[in-house]
Amino acid sequence: MVLQWHRFGFPWLVTAIHNLSCVIGMRSLAYTGYFTPAVLDRHQIRLLWIFSVLYTINIAVSNVSLHYVTVPLHQIVRGTVPVFAVAISLVSADPPKYSLKVYLSLVPVVVGVGFATYGDKYSFSVLGFLLTLLGTVLAATKTVVTNSILVGKYKLKLSALDLLYQLSPMAFVQTLTWAFVAGEISPALSFLNGYSKDGNEQSRVPLYTALAVNGAIAFVLNIASFTASKNTSALAMTITGNVKVVLTVVLGCILFNVSLSPIGTFGVALTLAGGAAYSAVRLTERTAKAQ
Repeated sequence: MVLQWHRFGFPWLVTAIHNLSCVIGMRSLAYTGYFTPAVLDRHQIRLLWIFSVLYTINIAVSNVSLHYVTVPLHQIVRGTVPVFAVAISLVSADPPKYSLKVYLSLVPVVVGVGFATYGDKYSFSVLGFLLTLLGTVLAATKTVVTNSILVGKYKLKLSALDLLYQLSPMAFVQTLTWAFVAGEISPALSFLNGYSKDGNEQSRVPLYTALAVNGAIAFVLNIASFTASKNTSALAMTITGNVKVVLTVVLGCILFNVSLSPIGTFGVALTLAGGAAYSAVRLTERTAKAQ
């Protein structure tokens, strides 16, 4: 919304602001005694740096791929993240065991994203498709690694707040550096110095307010995401990501007054139904296991 309404076309800077908001927010929580940050050794810090690089590269590849493929095709390929998450989990050191019903519930979740993002233009280049596919694999890998870090498979055993506390400064430095490399800093400063909308000079307060609110939402969302990742599986997180895609489509239609086609509506319903089916299957299996 910041990019659309205020014409702030600097995605890396927006991401850096998100990470800066997390830095400020987590330091504030630690300062007030809400939680006590863990003391990490060199090995743990090294692992977090590697993870932060994976996080940044994932964003970079996703952004670059959008220059070569259309958004609908990008979302369709990214909708296969749950499939790659399952594949990566199965070849990990401690692979989870999924039933046939769980695998079947993935079908409507993946297919539904394709229908929900259905559009007239699916143009792409081979390079764009490969980059999008690489970004999808990286996204699945990041989700699996995040879950592994939080539940202790990599011997970090960090809480969700600790992981965000330690990771956000690293991610901020990397995304800000990438913004500089991408050439966003100078144009952004020029944009802020002469900020106008519809050709008329206006106060920059609305833009600053929008960026601040956007950062605060990202901070809360990251806490929720890391907390959920610690208390559920990597597969559940990727399915939630697909549900988020279709809900984003619906919200975008509402905010920007865009009508959703019958095929798109069917895709939204299919993805939500798949997500509900997955939740129902997992709940039933856990209840049966507990008994």
